[in-house]
Parts: sequence; C-alpha cells; structure tokens
Amino acid sequence: MSTTAVDISILGRHFKVGSPSEEIDELHHTAAALNNKLEEIKAKTNIKSLEQLAVMAALNFCHELRQERHKITEYTNTVDDRIQLLQDTIERALINNKVDKEPSAV
Repeated sequence: MSTTAVDISILGRHFKVGSPSEEIDELHHTAAALNNKLEEIKAKTNIKSLEQLAVMAALNFCHELRQERHKITEYTNTVDDRIQLLQDTIERALINNKVDKEPSAV
C-alpha cells in the first residue's frame, strides 16, 4: 500500500496530507464534508478562529457518530431479538410437529 501526498483545501487554507493511493477519492470527499461543516458553523456563528471552528466541527462530528452508533446498537438488538423469537417459534413448531406424529400408545 503506497502513500501519496494529497493537497486539500479547508476554508481556503491548503494542507498536504499523506493518504493511501486507493483512498485519495475518499479523502477528497471527507475534506469536502469537513469544509462544508466548517462553512456551516462559520455562517451560523461569529467564530473567526480556525481552531475554534475546528473544535466545533469535531464536536458536531463526534455527536453525529455517537448518535449513529447508538442507532446501530438499537438496530442490532432489535434484529437479535427477532432472530431469537424466530428460533423459538421454529423450535416450538418442530416440537409440536414431532408430538403430533408420534404414535399413541393405546
């Protein structure tokens, strides 16, 4: 995996970032998302400091990440519960089917 120096622009400032060659497009998309978030925060607030904008953007992204992780956990738990219910239903059906087919001892 080779690393390539990639130029990105954030709020008009240029940065050179090392990136694996196969991830350059993703880096550009990520840099664009960061730039959009910074522009959004800058437009909504009177923050001028790049450092403060970066901290606010980081907090926003961390909050969004935590929300997504929470959603994934809830979804996983729901799927696990449904799988367990399905397994229980199948097991009961198999047991009932076996009981119904056993010859009666009379």
